Amino acid sequence: MLVGINNRKEEWKMKIKIERSNKEKIPKKKKERVVSVGKHRKMVLALWLLLSCSLAFGIYKNFTAIDQHTTHEKVVVKEKIVNTSGVENFTVDFVKEYFSWKNNKEVIEKRMTNLEQYLTEEGLALSQDMVRADIPTSSEVVSVKILDVEKHSEEFVVSFVVDQKITEGKKTQSISSAYRLMIFEDEKGNHIVTSLPTMIGKPEKAKHKVRQVKSDSKIDSKTTEEITEFLETFFRLYPAASEKELEHYVEKDAMQPINTNLKFVELVNPIYKQKGKAIQVIVGVEYLDELSKTTSVFQYRLKLYKNENWTISNCE
Repeated sequence: MLVGINNRKEEWKMKIKIERSNKEKIPKKKKERVVSVGKHRKMVLALWLLLSCSLAFGIYKNFTAIDQHTTHEKVVVKEKIVNTSGVENFTVDFVKEYFSWKNNKEVIEKRMTNLEQYLTEEGLALSQDMVRADIPTSSEVVSVKILDVEKHSEEFVVSFVVDQKITEGKKTQSISSAYRLMIFEDEKGNHIVTSLPTMIGKPEKAKHKVRQVKSDSKIDSKTTEEITEFLETFFRLYPAASEKELEHYVEKDAMQPINTNLKFVELVNPIYKQKGKAIQVIVGVEYLDELSKTTSVFQYRLKLYKNENWTISNCE
């Protein structure tokens, strides 16, 4: 019986081996690598996207700003020309009336009546005591010179100089004073003085230091004599010379005919400077006016060159 049991065990072992050997070996599938996108990585991508958009927007704004700036630089502002002739004429008429009077009651009263067409009620009240009935002087306006007219909103600020002759008894004195006043102009071009003449400083003579210029030492005496002789000949003929005659001395239209009766006297302080192949001449020319019997000195800046003869190529 034991033998039978052992034989069965052997059969089972063999059967199990056979079944195992008959089973096909199935290859294992390789697992594909799956990239897992977590919350942290999504946030990083979002930040990179935001940064890229910000950079692109910044570049766009930069170019836009440059274009706008360039356009602004090319804008040409045209100034509106204001016609001030009406204001100036009104000012001159008013000043002549305002600064003229006589030591005569009737004339003084007439002056105030005339000023009504120029002044506001306030201006008239302030001007009432300017010229009293017992004033010992008389005033005559010799001239009125407009210095400047500035537009301030609806009003004009006018600066002017008035020259007067003041007479007291037998004594007459000339005075010159500068003033400014304000004038209102309406849409129809009518005017009224809104601020009485107020004294200001008179314009002064501009200070200008004349630079001393000497003749060029490089120019020899022979050339200097030739130029001087040429200039004396030319300026002796010039006052009465025709356009055809000038062609012998002047290039193209450097100097135009003046057709007048002047007598050449002399050259005054001629100065010669070498400018390349040309000679620059600074000279005064003294003429006698045969009609008025006056003597005048005309100043010239000439440019001369020589081919066969000396020729004036430019005149200032």
